[in-house]
Amino acid sequence: MIRPGTVARNVVIVCLIGVVSTASAHIVPPEEYHPMAESYRRIAFMVNLNPVAWDLVEADAGRLADELSAVDAVAGKDYDETVTAVFEAIRAERSVSLETPTMRKRSAEAIFEASTIAVARGISAHLSVAQQSLGEHDTAKQHFEIARQIFKAVEHEVKYSDTVAFRKLGEAWLTASSSMGTPGVLGVGGVPADVEMFRSATNFVRDYVTTAFGEGYDANAESWMRSVPYRSASYDAGAEIPMKLAPGSNLNKQLPRPRQILNMAERGVSEMDTPLIALGDMAFDSPFIFGEPARSLGISCNTCHNKGTTNPLFFVAGLSRTSGGMDVSNSFFAPHANNGHEDVVDIPDLRGIRFTGPYGRNGRIASLRDFTRNVIVNEFNGGEPDPLILDSLVAYMVEFDFLPNEQIDAMGRLTDAAPEAAHRGEQIFVRPFEQLEGKSCATCHVPSNNFVDGLRHDIGSAGGSSRYSLDRALETPTLLSALYTPPYMHDGSIPTLRGVVEWFNAEHALDLKQNEVDDLVAYLEAVGSGEEAFEDTMFTLEAEMEEFSFFLSSYEYTKQQGKMDVAGAIFQTIAKEIEAHKWDVQDIAHLPKLEEMADVMRSAYAAVEQGDLVRTDELVEEYRELYAKYGDVLK
Repeated sequence: MIRPGTVARNVVIVCLIGVVSTASAHIVPPEEYHPMAESYRRIAFMVNLNPVAWDLVEADAGRLADELSAVDAVAGKDYDETVTAVFEAIRAERSVSLETPTMRKRSAEAIFEASTIAVARGISAHLSVAQQSLGEHDTAKQHFEIARQIFKAVEHEVKYSDTVAFRKLGEAWLTASSSMGTPGVLGVGGVPADVEMFRSATNFVRDYVTTAFGEGYDANAESWMRSVPYRSASYDAGAEIPMKLAPGSNLNKQLPRPRQILNMAERGVSEMDTPLIALGDMAFDSPFIFGEPARSLGISCNTCHNKGTTNPLFFVAGLSRTSGGMDVSNSFFAPHANNGHEDVVDIPDLRGIRFTGPYGRNGRIASLRDFTRNVIVNEFNGGEPDPLILDSLVAYMVEFDFLPNEQIDAMGRLTDAAPEAAHRGEQIFVRPFEQLEGKSCATCHVPSNNFVDGLRHDIGSAGGSSRYSLDRALETPTLLSALYTPPYMHDGSIPTLRGVVEWFNAEHALDLKQNEVDDLVAYLEAVGSGEEAFEDTMFTLEAEMEEFSFFLSSYEYTKQQGKMDVAGAIFQTIAKEIEAHKWDVQDIAHLPKLEEMADVMRSAYAAVEQGDLVRTDELVEEYRELYAKYGDVLK
C-alpha cells in the first residue's frame, strides 16, 4: 500500500527537477564563479558577520589556498600559512574563553586581507602563464579565461566604486581576448597572436589588481568590510555599492507554487471587496516594508513564506545551515538587533496562523501583530511600520487556512480514508510513555486543537546558554500540512518526518520497534497531508496579474485614510513584481504590454512623491484599463 503523501512527495521532487531543467520566468539562476572567486566572495561575506561561522570560512580558505597553489605554489603556501595561523589563534582563544569582539574583528580583518591579496596574486599568476604560453593557444586561452573568472571576486566592488578603471579594465580584457589569435583547423587558417597587444592589455589588468588589491592591502574595516580598490587613483570613496549575498545563496521560490487557501475566498468573498486584506496581500509581497539590505535584494515576507507556507529553497550562505532556514537575529539584515550568537531557525508554515500562537520558535511573542512588527523592524531593518500596514498584514495572514485533509475529522481523529498503518500509528501517538512522565505525543500536539497546545516545552533539541539554564523551551508546532514543510525541528536539522520519529525514539528511549516507527510515520504523513498541495501549473503570470489588481484595489482605501505613502508602496510593489514576473509570459510578443503597465505604476509612484493626487488617480485608472485590455493574453 502506498502511504498518504508518497505521491505528493514524488510530485514535489519531479517539480523541483522541472525548475532546474525548465527555462522559467522569475527563477534567477545562480551566478557562476570560478572556485577561487566563489570561495573568496563567501569568505568576504562571512567574516563580516557576528558571529562568524569560522568552520565554513576555514573550509573556503582551504579551497582558495588549493586553487592558488595550483598556479603559484609560493603564493599558495604563503596564504595557507597566514590563514592557518589565524585559525589556530581562534581555536586557542576559544579554549580559554568565549571569543572576544576584539579577537573576532582582528581575525576577520586578517582573513579578509590575506584572501584579497591571494585573489590578486591568483589573477596575476594566471595572466603570467597566459603571456608565457601564447605559442600554445589552448593553454594561454585557458589561463586567460581563469584569470578573467577570478576577477569576478572583486568585479562588483570595482564596477560601482571605480567606474573609470572598470571601463578601462573591460576594454583591456576585450583587447587581450581579441589579440590571442586562433589556432585554425588542422593548422590551416590560423591567426597568430599579437604578442605586444596581448602583453600590454594583460599587464594593464595585472598592474591594476596588484596596485589595488595586492601586497599591503588593508581591510580599512568599517561597519562592513568590502574589497574596494581604495588604492586606485580613480577610486570614488563616496560611491554606493549595492549589497550582494554570498555565492550559494538562493532567494528563489519553489515551482509549482504551494496552494494557498484564504478563508474569505473559500466563503465566496472577493479580495477586491476587502481592501484591508488586499493591502495586506500587497504588503506581504513587498520588499518596501523592510529596510536595507533586504529591500534592495527584493526580499519580502513571501520570499520565505511562499504563498503563506514555507520556502524550502531559501538559503543565505553564512546565515543558513540548511535550506529553508536562517539565523534571523544576524548582523547583516538588522545589525541593531543582532544577538551575537548563531541560532538558525527553520522557516515556519503560516497556514492556520490564527490558531498557532504564541509566535517565534521559542514562543517569545504572544501577539501576531507584535511578532509581525518584530520581523519588520528587528529582523529586516525596517522603520517603524505604519499601523495600517500592521493591521493589513495581520488581516491578511489570519485568512491563511490549513489544507483540507479527508484523512482527519474536525476533532483531529483519523477517518476511514487513512491507511491501516496510520490508524495503528494513531494508537502510538496517544499512548502514554513512562519515559515522557506519563505524557503522550498527543499531550502537546492536541488533535482537537489543531495539533498544538499553545505552550512551550524543552524536548531536548535545543542547547541552552549554560549547563543548567532553563532557556531550551520551544513552542509546540502544528502537525497539519507538515508533510509539505520539510525540514523539521526548530532549526531545520532533520530532513524527514521519519527522521523526527527516530530522533524522539533515540533521544527519549521510547523503545519503539521498527514496525511501530513505520506506523507512527504513516500517522504523521496522514495528519500532515492535504488535498492539492501544489498548483497544477508552472505558469504563474495570469494569477500574479490578477493579484496585482487585488493590490491596487486597496488604493482608494489608503487614499481615504490619508496614507499616500502606503499608496506609493502599492505602486512600487506592483511595478517591481511585474518586472520580476514578466518573463513568465508564454508569448514574448506581449512583453511590451507588461513593461507599459509597469511604467504606469512607476509614474503613479512619482506622482504620489510629487503630491499630484489628480495625476495619481488618472494613472491608477489607466493601469486598470490596460489590465482590462491585456488581461486575456498575459498568461
